[in-house]
Amino acid sequence: MAFTILHTRLVDRGTALRANSLRVADDRIVAVGGPEIAQPGDVVVDGTGATLLPGLIDSHIHLAPGCTHLAATYGVTTQLDQFSMPEVIRQEVPRSAFLTSGIGATAPGGHPSIAYPPFPYVTGPEDAKQFVADRIAEGADHLKLIYDDGSGHGLQLPTLDEASVLALTREAHEHGLIVVAHVSTAAAAVQVVECGVDVLAHVPSDPMSARDVEAVADVAVIATLGIVDGFNGPSRQLPLLDEPELMPRMPARWQQVLVEQSQRWMPPEPPDSSTARANTLALQQAGVRVLAGTDAPNPGLVFGASLHRELAHLVRAGLTPAEALVAATSAPAEVFNLADRGRLTVGGRADLLLVDGDPLADITATQRIRHTWLGGELVVPEDYAGSELELAGIRFLGETTARIMERLQDLFPS
Repeated sequence: MAFTILHTRLVDRGTALRANSLRVADDRIVAVGGPEIAQPGDVVVDGTGATLLPGLIDSHIHLAPGCTHLAATYGVTTQLDQFSMPEVIRQEVPRSAFLTSGIGATAPGGHPSIAYPPFPYVTGPEDAKQFVADRIAEGADHLKLIYDDGSGHGLQLPTLDEASVLALTREAHEHGLIVVAHVSTAAAAVQVVECGVDVLAHVPSDPMSARDVEAVADVAVIATLGIVDGFNGPSRQLPLLDEPELMPRMPARWQQVLVEQSQRWMPPEPPDSSTARANTLALQQAGVRVLAGTDAPNPGLVFGASLHRELAHLVRAGLTPAEALVAATSAPAEVFNLADRGRLTVGGRADLLLVDGDPLADITATQRIRHTWLGGELVVPEDYAGSELELAGIRFLGETTARIMERLQDLFPS
């Protein structure tokens, strides 16, 4: 199938191009230019008043059945999974719509053990070689490791030691894998960067000094500022429920999940995210590649929809709309070596998002979705809503939540 999008604003790497038309054949972009690129027989899409973006990339999710389909309805055409079990990975399609770390490397009983069935741990640096080999055999695209003792959240958790972090990082690099490290504090971020990791998962929640920022300036960071969306806002419900442009696309079962999550116990006031926002801006200004990621499906976060709120969080932190768009398109593509996406260039995958308005002027314009294409195929939201895929994803989320609650009760008996 071939189609041409005419008379639209094209935004690539956060910059509006001079061209105003783009042509697709099969699953690739084949021409960028003026209206003359349209060919006889093309389906013509009128992009007047709209902006065409590369399909968005969420750099931090955890797979659930059907999540790639749900995300695509919101223009998120690539997701980077940062810890999932092999049986979940094998079932999720299309494989071209996500990359995965597989099982992350953590200490016995360390984060995030309570959320998953039993899985292999790393007990010391001597385990690194076999652990990395096993992840590669399972189809991992990058390595995730967890360096978090819980101190950033007032907890005490087992965690990897520095020798293990160093051994895992070196072994992964030997096999050409990017290494992503989960951290929650500035001190941990500095330590894992000294061990050679490539990407920080989560911006630290405690203040970063100028020295800390300088120490991590050569890596990328997945900000995940939208974690605060797991707590009720001024309307006393989860913030995503208050988004008038996003909620009409939300399938009924996912809406109900958000309503039920809004009714769970929460602290009187949501966590203060001002420090994380300040750290994000300082890192961006120091030249760190800031990447947009949601950590869906944590409470309050929904595949695809929450990335649009993450973009708004990045702008609230002080990034320009253009910088926020880069954080969800070309930057993650470059950091994770995805040469065929994140750009509006000839030869690239036809993962596309057409939105009403100008997100370079108002980042919330990304929420006004007109059309999405995944590999050149028009995404039809109704194909997901009410489907068995949606039901499977809701069932998986319920089972995961029940597992977490059971283990929390074991840890903190009343």
